[in-house]
Amino acid sequence: MTMAEWACQKMGLGPTTHAESAAPQGAAPGWDKTPSLPDLFGTHPATSELWLVEAKGSRRLGLRPRSKGAKQLDVGALVPVPHQKVLCGTSLERRLFMMIDVEGAPTAGSSSATAASVDEETLEQDDEALLELARSRMLTYLALMSLPRGGLRITPVGRPEGTSAARRDPIRLLESDRATTELRRHTAPDAGDEAIRQQNGLDMLTGRMPGTDLMLGMSRRLYGACRELAYAERRVIERIREEQPAYVEELPREVQRPEGTVARRLDQQMSDRAREERITEVQEYARKVREEQRDDQLRSVRAGFTMGDRGSWIHLIDLAPRLAVPREEGFLEAATSDTYLAVEEEALDLDAEVE
Repeated sequence: MTMAEWACQKMGLGPTTHAESAAPQGAAPGWDKTPSLPDLFGTHPATSELWLVEAKGSRRLGLRPRSKGAKQLDVGALVPVPHQKVLCGTSLERRLFMMIDVEGAPTAGSSSATAASVDEETLEQDDEALLELARSRMLTYLALMSLPRGGLRITPVGRPEGTSAARRDPIRLLESDRATTELRRHTAPDAGDEAIRQQNGLDMLTGRMPGTDLMLGMSRRLYGACRELAYAERRVIERIREEQPAYVEELPREVQRPEGTVARRLDQQMSDRAREERITEVQEYARKVREEQRDDQLRSVRAGFTMGDRGSWIHLIDLAPRLAVPREEGFLEAATSDTYLAVEEEALDLDAEVE
């Protein structure tokens, strides 16, 4: 699914949302009750058109799983508005490669160059687009939040150059990015985020995900937006607890047990079907409350975005993380203006035989 999102961003698509966590704008009421939905959906910033994305992957991807993916994209009356269908198949057979099938052609003028320039302008002016970006990056935010504070680092990343291909490509491979190379060359080993900003660089908060070969990160402004969205989501839950306490009381204790406690056996057994129905009811009510509080979320996310852009990491996390250059530790890096990803080079041994 990560590869599918990467490929769609290369085609200019903005942030995506997992289909099981929300419904796309214009979808019919039965969306959340339908099995085998597409994996992701998003709105193309250049055309404002909905994209539905299905991701399939295996060691050797054949026709059968791709046919299944095509059926999942055939949502029929569930999405009565115009939309693009994108089927991404990732296969590993000595080399990692992708097959992409798109139903319909992008509207004229929707090139990556247009999408990339519109996207940055949109983030500065469109609160709805900013909210969707923050929502799509909440897992990264929560992952960084969960890391030990001593494991957080600041990684310098050069800003895209306005006249280079980097501006036309929202994802940059930092090994060949001139702006990043120059920034790191002139950044002292003990420099902080302020020194990076003074050189017009991006100071990404990064951390290695335990048990993986990956390192994730994000910009100050996106981190600030995600933090405020997390606070806003807590207000949604608090309102649900006040207005519908039975929703929480009737859920299995494994779902609602206090942090640090051990789950106990249910006093009353709840069937799988009853549990699914109750969870669906809670989710529908939460969606209603969230929509009613949308204005509050829009204001909060914009305030967090602005504060993060103008502030420093010590204002956001009460910590001034040490500088780190993952490339020197054997990582291959990629970044946008607000997100960062690195993977250990040894984990990508393309010349190794596939067993």
